[in-house]
Amino acid sequence: MQRGSFSGMCAGLALVFGASMFGEGQEPPGGRGGAQPIPQFNRTPPVDAAAHERGRSLWASHCVDCHGAQARGTEKGPNIIRTKTVNFDRSSPQAGSVLGPFLEAGHPTQSGKPASFTSDEVIALATFLRQRVTDTMRWSTLFVPGNILVGDSRAGDAYFNGEGGCSTCHKATTRSLQGIASRLDTPVDLQQRMLFPVPGRGGRSAGAAGGNTSNRTTVTIAPPSGPVVSGVLVEESEFYITFRDADGTIRAVRRTPGMRVAKDNPLQAHIDLLDRITDEQIHDLVAYLETLK
Repeated sequence: MQRGSFSGMCAGLALVFGASMFGEGQEPPGGRGGAQPIPQFNRTPPVDAAAHERGRSLWASHCVDCHGAQARGTEKGPNIIRTKTVNFDRSSPQAGSVLGPFLEAGHPTQSGKPASFTSDEVIALATFLRQRVTDTMRWSTLFVPGNILVGDSRAGDAYFNGEGGCSTCHKATTRSLQGIASRLDTPVDLQQRMLFPVPGRGGRSAGAAGGNTSNRTTVTIAPPSGPVVSGVLVEESEFYITFRDADGTIRAVRRTPGMRVAKDNPLQAHIDLLDRITDEQIHDLVAYLETLK
């Protein structure tokens, strides 16, 4: 569930390479097309109103008994708002491209029969689900913060220091979270920061000399010959890796056979956590973090 937030940077800042591996001031060979930005997705994908209404009707006929009117689950079926299938589909250019194959595999409907939908119906259902996810976002006009302090702080403490693996990074002397609940305004902010921390990508100002790079993805590049170089990752493509070195200079390296590239994202543990943490564990963990004032 990977979710989100890359820095786009023009390839015109990249460096041209001739006889040497590094250069400055010109675009890479092939012009701006030499290093394409990492694809960006609108955090609020467009929703076709007509398709949404068709999806609403299909949802009521085939899905609502198990997953509820807002897809947040019932006693019969789970909340699917945070599932990979729904969110990967929401991030895909074409609605239904991920949901469709999932349904075709034989997912049962509330009638007990395997799902059997036309392409247009799959798109309609996917569109309906896109809107349900958007409605849960903090920028949605329908979003109303609820009381999320419903977990067990003792269970959260145990998860933090055990299964969650949080204490391997957050210690009393390094990356301490003591006082975190006092530094953030609300428990909702605390939960958001825990699940979706500041992205580990270096934008135009990230990694500049003297700047804070503690949560930025760094990259170390070892070419087949020549010195090893490293810095804060800005952008990468099939052809180039662009980074900002210690003095703030933007550099770009052309990928070559035999080159070794190692990336280190200090926030990777938070990203990996989304694939395995449950709603109950999230509530417990937030309840525990709220005690760290």
